[in-house]
Amino acid sequence: MIRVLLLLMLFANNVIASEVLNLTFLGTGTPRPNINKLGPSILIKNKSEEILVDIGRGVTLRLSQIGNDYSKINKIYISHLHYDHIVGLSDFWLTSNLWQKKSDTNIYGPDGIRNLCSGIEKSFSKDIEYRYKKNKYSKIKCYNFEENINRAKSQIEVVEFKNSHGHVDNSYGFKIISGNKTIVYSGDTTYSDNVVKNSKNSDILIHEIISSSDKLFKKNKKLQQVTQTHTTIDQLIKVLNIARPKLTILNHALLFGVSEKKVLSEIRKKYDGKVIFSEDLMSIDLGNEINIFNIEKINNGK
Repeated sequence: MIRVLLLLMLFANNVIASEVLNLTFLGTGTPRPNINKLGPSILIKNKSEEILVDIGRGVTLRLSQIGNDYSKINKIYISHLHYDHIVGLSDFWLTSNLWQKKSDTNIYGPDGIRNLCSGIEKSFSKDIEYRYKKNKYSKIKCYNFEENINRAKSQIEVVEFKNSHGHVDNSYGFKIISGNKTIVYSGDTTYSDNVVKNSKNSDILIHEIISSSDKLFKKNKKLQQVTQTHTTIDQLIKVLNIARPKLTILNHALLFGVSEKKVLSEIRKKYDGKVIFSEDLMSIDLGNEINIFNIEKINNGK
C-alpha cells in the first residue's frame, strides 16, 4: 500500500512538473552596455519546446551560462527592429551551427524582418562557405507578422499585438499562452490599450518602464523625447490597476538618476499587487504557484 501511494505521489508530481512553464531572463538591459544587464531576451520553456522573445546583446553568453545548447530553440519572436532587441541574432545563428544544430530556426517579427535576415546571411556568407558544405547547416527562416502565416501548432502559443512605441510603426507585444498559463510581454511601449487588454488577469506581466530625476528630465531634451515613447511610473500604475496581473516584472528599465527601490516605492503608493524588477538569469517556474529563482535584489531593497 505504501509503495502504491509513493508511486501515485511520484506520478502526480511528474504530471505537475510537466505542466510548469519556465521563463529565464537572459538579458534585461537597454542599449546602454552593462555587463550585469545584457540585451533584452527571454527564454521560455515548456516540456520539450523552447522559444526566445527578443534576442539582444550577449544572448549566447547567457545560454552558455545555463547550459543550453540551442538544439530545442526553433522559434524566435522579435518585438521590433531597434538594434538592442536584434543584435544577438547573427551570433545565435552562427554559434548554433558551431554546436551542430540540426533544425532550422524560424524568426517571426515585424515588417523588415526578412531584410534583416537576408542581410545577416549575406554578411556572413563567406564564413558559412568556409565552414560548411553547401546547404549542410542550420538556416534562419524569417516571417513577417503582417503576412498572417500559418504557424504549426505548438505547446507554447504566441499571439502578437501592436503596442505604442512612439515613432516605431511596427512595434509589438506578445501574449504567450501554454495550457491555462498566460504571460504578457509589453515590448517597448508607452501606455497602450492593447497591452492593457491582453494583460487582464494574466499570470505574469513583463513590462518596460522609464523614470528619471526631475533635475535630469528638465535639463535634457533628448530624455524628454525618449520618455514620450516609453512607460512612465504613472502610466504603469494605470496599466496595473486595470489589468491586475498576478505578478508584474519590470524589464528593460530606463532609469536615469533614480533607483529601483525608488521606483517600487512610488508604484506601491497607488498599486497593491506584486511588482519586482527583472535580473539577468532570473528564472521563474509558472505552475500552480509562481516560484522565482536566482534573484537577489527583491529582499534587500535595492
